[in-house]
Amino acid sequence: MKLSKRKINAILREQCISQNALARTIGVRPGTLSNALSGRRGVGRVILAGLLHQFPNESVASLTERG
Repeated sequence: MKLSKRKINAILREQCISQNALARTIGVRPGTLSNALSGRRGVGRVILAGLLHQFPNESVASLTERG
């Protein structure tokens, strides 16, 4: 499963949150989140759960992409 970089970056811009701040908020290192957003690593439970907690109006489908 891959994160939708476009969708997550749009949410971050909309809410004026930096990628580093989001990483700290969801409990991962900024590099870990960066790697997941760039597709260099898959999205794990911690990242996905953190994103769903941080953005409760989003779904797994809206935050990820197929492929």
